Amino acid sequence: MMRLNLDGYSLDLPPDWSGLEDVTYSDPSTLPPVALAAEGGTGRLMVAEMLFDDDDDEQPGSEPAELEALARAWGKRRRLEPLELGTHKRPDGVVATATYLVRGCFVQVWFLSNGDRVVQASYVCPWDERDDEEADREAIVRSLRWS
Repeated sequence: MMRLNLDGYSLDLPPDWSGLEDVTYSDPSTLPPVALAAEGGTGRLMVAEMLFDDDDDEQPGSEPAELEALARAWGKRRRLEPLELGTHKRPDGVVATATYLVRGCFVQVWFLSNGDRVVQASYVCPWDERDDEEADREAIVRSLRWS
């Protein structure tokens, strides 16, 4: 595993995984993301810190229901219901995750909050290949730590 230190957080990359260049992504609610993929892999994992206004009542704290609401809202903006949804507490905060079927693709989103900051991660691959990199993507997200 290689530890990748980013602006405000870090994560571990399994062998054959690395950052990608020339990422086209536009989401005004996040800082520019880091895109990760395995050499010869089937999917792409994007990780970015979310942006909230200082006076934004929508910024979640560290309660599981608040993070679950973010995972549901991701789908709601796309008129989708989650296929699976879950939350769990960690020593450094709370994580919520949801999975979706989007135009023939498998999408899994995660939201990690420490009560002050939120990191969003998303993984996309063809639907039929959704199990191929499951262990790697789950390990990467579990390794996310605040700097």
